[in-house]
Amino acid sequence: MTELTPIRRGRCAGAGNWQTQYQALQMTAREAAELIRDGDTAAFAAMSNWPWELDGALAERLLETGGHIAIYGHFIPAGTRLLTPELAGQVTYDSNFYGVERGLEPMGNVHYAPSNLSQTPAWLLARRPRVAALTCSLPDENGWMSRSLWGTALSRKVLEQCELVLAEVNPRMPNIPSDGEAHTRIHVSEVDGIIESSRPLVETPIAAGNETDSRIAGYIADLVPDGACIQLGLGGLANTVGECLAHAGKRDLGVHTEILSTGVMELMRRGVVNNSRKQTCPGRSVYANMVGGPELWAFAHENPAFCQKEIDWVNDARNIARNDHVVSINNAMEIDLTGQVNAESIGPRQYSGTGGQLEWVVGSQWSKGGKSILALRSSYRDKAGVLHSKIVPQLAPGSVVTTPAPASSMW
Repeated sequence: MTELTPIRRGRCAGAGNWQTQYQALQMTAREAAELIRDGDTAAFAAMSNWPWELDGALAERLLETGGHIAIYGHFIPAGTRLLTPELAGQVTYDSNFYGVERGLEPMGNVHYAPSNLSQTPAWLLARRPRVAALTCSLPDENGWMSRSLWGTALSRKVLEQCELVLAEVNPRMPNIPSDGEAHTRIHVSEVDGIIESSRPLVETPIAAGNETDSRIAGYIADLVPDGACIQLGLGGLANTVGECLAHAGKRDLGVHTEILSTGVMELMRRGVVNNSRKQTCPGRSVYANMVGGPELWAFAHENPAFCQKEIDWVNDARNIARNDHVVSINNAMEIDLTGQVNAESIGPRQYSGTGGQLEWVVGSQWSKGGKSILALRSSYRDKAGVLHSKIVPQLAPGSVVTTPAPASSMW
């Protein structure tokens, strides 16, 4: 394992060992909020890595004293204090992937910024945030903290640029291995303030697939050979595909994926995924973000069969293609007869985001023996019960083309 080296000097860097620095860096959430200036720009980590204590304290301070802050990120969790109607005139939020953001957009201060998921660090760097805030695990014996679940958009390049880095340290956050190129660890000496928290982490329930999903998943499983390196998207269909792969008796599968969920955990437990035939990080399931709950987090905690990497490394099509027989499996909302794929909007209304679909389509096709699979139900019923096709002569007016026709085709 490659020895890690801090690249940023935090407020107490060099002031004794990391334990001494940790004590000196501790502050209350209100004290941390006071370090944020009127007019600041900030990058906040997503979902389970959202800085909840700072969120509440900063919201209170803004309500008391006025001021404005611009925040950049994606995949915000539900229930944030900063993104409420009472602060709509003081907080703006730009996101390159909508989830909860979709329901907040009518407030007028939440905006979508299109980008591929691998471009998230570059997108953040271009906005030159002065502040970065995230939740981390407890330090290990060498003072390194894990960003483990959703901290990867705040890449080390972004943290290095920021003038103020605030870390919420939560013992509930798993410490998941990450090392070598594009590791996601952050050292105590690299931060400027530590807020201790024990809040429950944000869980992401995975919807169960239905009978239609099972049929689609069965077709997909037939296209996955033994020894393939798989990327599963998010949702009930992805988990159903995992179940089908296990029941189909697949062997020696590998994992290199932007989002890892409970379906991969089950494949690892059953020995279907062992990563034995991968060319990069053999023996380890590589991921950027993790969704699920306590069972998955406990399974991944200090488990050497996992390795978290930065999103701009995981989703780089060149790195995807370094593994042979990559099979990427992603969802779509609508496909037209030319092969154009819409996976993110309902007409002109932004529903989710570009995410990593295009880079996985390209990367898997560049892989030796690889293939890209885009899955969707062929039809749906509207609120009136009328049946509509999702395979259409042309995409609905205003729809976003997530994947262009030449990239979606299979020969």
